[in-house]
Amino acid sequence: LTPNQHSLYIDNAEIIYKVANTGYWAAKGETYFWPTQGHLDFISYSPYNADAKSAAVPKISDSDEQQTLKYETFKVDAANPVDILYSDKAMQQTANTLNYGFVGVPTLFHHALAKLNILVKAFRMNNRDESPEAVTNWEITVNKITLSNIYDEGSLTMTTTNVHNAGAATVKWANAITTVAYDVWSNTSSKTSKVWECPQVLSTTARTYGAGTADVAENYFILPQALAQDVQQITIDYTITTSAPGGQVGTKDYSVTKNFSEFPAVPAWEQGKNITYTVEIDPIGDEIHFAPAVVDWENVNGTISI
Repeated sequence: LTPNQHSLYIDNAEIIYKVANTGYWAAKGETYFWPTQGHLDFISYSPYNADAKSAAVPKISDSDEQQTLKYETFKVDAANPVDILYSDKAMQQTANTLNYGFVGVPTLFHHALAKLNILVKAFRMNNRDESPEAVTNWEITVNKITLSNIYDEGSLTMTTTNVHNAGAATVKWANAITTVAYDVWSNTSSKTSKVWECPQVLSTTARTYGAGTADVAENYFILPQALAQDVQQITIDYTITTSAPGGQVGTKDYSVTKNFSEFPAVPAWEQGKNITYTVEIDPIGDEIHFAPAVVDWENVNGTISI
């Protein structure tokens, strides 16, 4: 087919893995066969949704030879976020070929969202190095971690350039936003919060917060977004129990809030990025240190005449 002379052949069909013989991926229910003339272009997404009008299903434009893909006003479910994927556009396909360990249409998926992981650790658990004769021990327990003011609704527009009359090929999609330096979505004003609450005693080894529980702070899918001052925040609620020399024991609760924009190593939560933050707590806190120096002698010379 030449540009603009296409017709719909497979419309929002669910593709499943079939275990017959050596196993292969094919449409569920209806069987589709390769046409004897012309070629087929494929655009895929995941997870499958029978409602093609759902915001979780990307929309493909027909007005520009299907060179625009959009997610329109998609809202991330903060309680149960799901990874959403879109594939490269496979063009001018005429037969099954070997790709990524399977025989079929090349279907390379990309992540449309970003995801967060939160590790926690103690900077130290005692002051043995500084005070070997009078050791103080600390036990640090993280009780709760809260993400707040996180954008959870937005739209994504991606474009590609078609390859015609060049044989079977795949083409990538690129974010249409050119006004920012990051691969993010256009977000609405809708924000959400996420709370992980699981008392976890820290060691000096970083461990995933909530590991071993049903709600672990790992692989948490979020809307790609730039990080702005005083917007996206993290709050850590924790308890420190101090055991001082002489048998003195004290317990104190703390709550610290930080802006994600304070950490320049991660200026944005971008598409396809697996972002890990390590929360490191020093039980000493912001200890007062001193910077000693001595003013040099001022030389004064005199002459004694006799």
